[in-house]
Order: sequence, then structure tokens, then C-alpha cells
Amino acid sequence: MSAVLQPLFWRLANEQNSDLDIVSVLMPRGPEEEKVAIEYAIDVSFKPSTQHQSPIDLRWSEADGELFMSLLRNVMDVGDDHIELDIEDSMIQGLINLVATARFHTPWPGDELEGEDFPTYRKELDIGDFISINTIYGFYSAVIVALDSIDATVVLLDDIISPDTVDAPEEHQEVIIPSHNLIMLNRVCVLPAEFAEDMEATHLH
Repeated sequence: MSAVLQPLFWRLANEQNSDLDIVSVLMPRGPEEEKVAIEYAIDVSFKPSTQHQSPIDLRWSEADGELFMSLLRNVMDVGDDHIELDIEDSMIQGLINLVATARFHTPWPGDELEGEDFPTYRKELDIGDFISINTIYGFYSAVIVALDSIDATVVLLDDIISPDTVDAPEEHQEVIIPSHNLIMLNRVCVLPAEFAEDMEATHLH
């Protein structure tokens, strides 16, 4: 029996003086008929296809829940019962941020990022796996959020830094692609997590 999440919702609200929607997560509290919910803001925004004045609430899709559970199983020991979430836990918030990025962002094509293929050991890929991507700038930590027979869609967990500035003080580094961007690239560029220099849970925060 698969673990079941308590009902969760996304709230999409127009950011003042902009054409962006900001995303927050709603967690119902108490009997459903009371329609009481706690709202937590997360660091995800996007440009909607249509503008709206009032907030829009969307129930998590099956894909949202499956991705979240895959991520959760990779960072915590969870059973097969109903899952009660501590939404104030920074790790849980980090995982929800990844799910929101996968749900609401459009992937950037990563063709120009892809590093040269080389013979090495590989493992079976699955959604929710924490991995490294092989780029022309080096290896960077990421997490798989979608897969098909050719491509993997990943959320970056590191900033991709220009090699010319990688040894400079942080304020002088040139960030080519910031962390938490959604990128689609060929599956051959996906390698085990240890190829990236840093693969720590702190990347989720």
C-alpha cells in the first residue's frame, strides 16, 4: 500500500505590480467542512498564461504527490501509512519548493549545457533521484523531476558558475544559471550524485 498524503493545495496569487503569480502551499487544518487552512509561502513564482485578480486554489495533482513522496523517501525513512507533514520543517519546505518548480515552471532546453559524454558507471534513473548533471562547466547537483526515453528534466540544486570566476569571491562570481531552475537535457548527461562536489541536504533549503 502506498503512503497517502493529507490533502494539499497550491494557491496562485498575483504579485502586486507585476505580471507574475507567486505560489504558496495550503494545508487544511481541522474538519474539512470548516474549510480552515494554513498557508505557507514558498520561493516560486511564474508568469501565468492568463491574468486573474483573485487567488486561485488548485489541489495537488497525482503527479505532484508522487514526486513529493519519491523525494521524501530519498531523504527520510517513511512508512506506508497516512503521512502527516510538519510544514514548518525546512527540509519539507525544500521538497515542496522542488515540486512547485516542477509543476509551474517551463523547462529550459539544456542542449548547449551538455558536457561531452564519456564511459563511466551508470545506474537506473528514477523520478525523485538526487543526481549530478554533466555540463560543459562541470558537474552540478540536481534532482530528477520528469523522465522519458530520451530526456531528463531536472531542478538544479547548485548555481552554475562561469569557470572564469569560480575562484573569485562569491559577490564577483558570474552565475550562468541560478539554482532551482528547471532544465531538460539528454539522459546521458545524468550521472550518480557523487560526481558533483557537494551533495548535501542543505541544498534543499
